[in-house]
Amino acid sequence: MRRKRRLLLLALLLLLTACSVGEREQTEGPVLWFCTGEGEHGPALSAQPYEGELVPEQLLSALLAGPVQEGLSSPFPRGVTVRGCSWDGERPGVLVVDLSEQYGALADVSLSLADYSIVLTLSQVEGVESVEILSSGRSISYRSHQTLSAGEAVLWDELAGEKEEP
Repeated sequence: MRRKRRLLLLALLLLLTACSVGEREQTEGPVLWFCTGEGEHGPALSAQPYEGELVPEQLLSALLAGPVQEGLSSPFPRGVTVRGCSWDGERPGVLVVDLSEQYGALADVSLSLADYSIVLTLSQVEGVESVEILSSGRSISYRSHQTLSAGEAVLWDELAGEKEEP
C-alpha cells in the first residue's frame, strides 16, 4: 500500500513538474480546463474559453459535456455525472463536488488530470479556495490528500525556461 502511494505521488509530481499550461496566451474571461492531445510533448492541460455563468454546477456540466475546441479531450470517463455540489459548512472556501461512481475508476495520472481540470475550472468561482471531489459520496482513498487547490498545480515549466505569467 505504501509503495502504491509513493508511486502515485511520484507520478503526480512528474506530471505536474513536467507540464505547463497549453496556449500560454492570455484568455479573456472564464475558461474550462481539458487535456491536450494524447502522445504529444508539452502541456497536459489547456484552457478553452467558457461563455456561461460562473456557477459551479454550470461549469461542471460544461466540463463533463467535453471540449468543443479542436485538439482538446475530456479527462473524464464516459457516463460521469454530477450527483451534488455544495459548500462545506465547516470549512470556508471549500466546495465539495460529488460525482457518480464512474469517476472512482480513475487512478494515477488520469485521476490527477481529471481532478485538476475540475479544480482549476472551479477556482474561478468567487469564494472557491479549494475543492474536495467525491465519487458516489466517498473520498478517493488513494489520493495523498482530499482537498485540492489550484495553487498546487504547476502551470509552467521552470526547467524549460518558462516564467510565471504576471
